[in-house]
Amino acid sequence: MKRIAVALALVLAIGGLALSAETTVLKVKVQTANIRTQPDLNAAVIKQVKMGTLFESSQTAGDWYEISVTNDLGVTLTAYVHANVVDVISGPGLAVQPEAQPVVRPAPAPARTPSYERRPAPETTYPGGFKIMAAYGMASLTYSEDPAEEYNEYKKSLMGLAGGVGFYSGGLLGVDVGLMYLPKGIRYEGSLSGSDFDVKMRISEISVPVLLRFNLPVQGINPYLLGGGEIAYVAQAKYDYTISGGGDSDSGSKDIKDDVASIDYGLVFGGGLGISLSGINLVAELRYHLGLANLVKDPKEGDPTVKSNMLVFLAGFRF
Repeated sequence: MKRIAVALALVLAIGGLALSAETTVLKVKVQTANIRTQPDLNAAVIKQVKMGTLFESSQTAGDWYEISVTNDLGVTLTAYVHANVVDVISGPGLAVQPEAQPVVRPAPAPARTPSYERRPAPETTYPGGFKIMAAYGMASLTYSEDPAEEYNEYKKSLMGLAGGVGFYSGGLLGVDVGLMYLPKGIRYEGSLSGSDFDVKMRISEISVPVLLRFNLPVQGINPYLLGGGEIAYVAQAKYDYTISGGGDSDSGSKDIKDDVASIDYGLVFGGGLGISLSGINLVAELRYHLGLANLVKDPKEGDPTVKSNMLVFLAGFRF
């Protein structure tokens, strides 16, 4: 009986050594590597790991290593990592060892410049997240019939500061949703008949843009295109004026919220660029807001329509 127990222990020990000898130790060699549910580039990403992370693998599927990972809930899952994003630091390296080819001894040939094998480019990823942005905009109003046509030469864009927050989903094609403060309106400034004037119509809106986001497949940076619509609540509407001339001046402000519609809506087009610098994720965007709603409240027949438009530059941080 004692001999049987010793023999059994010896068999188990040898089996354990043989099993461990087949285990491949892997080390992530890129900044961020995707761990997927299946050995397929289109499979869902379980998590992302950083350079230097170690894994053990004893099974392969084509160019993929089968590994075990723990998700955010503490559950251990079977997952897969691509051979292009890891180095084999010990073990047989099953998925990356090429088949032995017959040795062919060609006839001597002239010396050539060494060529380097072209390796597949690392996989490009598009994670989602949040962003906080400050903005600077140039706004104007479009009239179907301009009631101040004689002052068109004095018409200027109304400059103002804007800002907001947003959320964007991951993937090559996703959704970008935000909550923004936008100062829209128009400005007339100049000199006429010996008097200087500056008149600004300000329309403050709380806007919710809902956009499609297409991430361009460029490595190292994250350029993207945006397109969709917005709906906005007109929180405030007023005009400010300053008139001076002949040693006299007059200025004031008037609330015109009761004359302006409460809801504005329109189309939004633009694009952006995400950049990572020293661990800080920056984002910059350029958007054009084309208003489709008539801002005149309770318009009467023959009244001109008034629509808003705005070009806005945004910059901030993404998380």
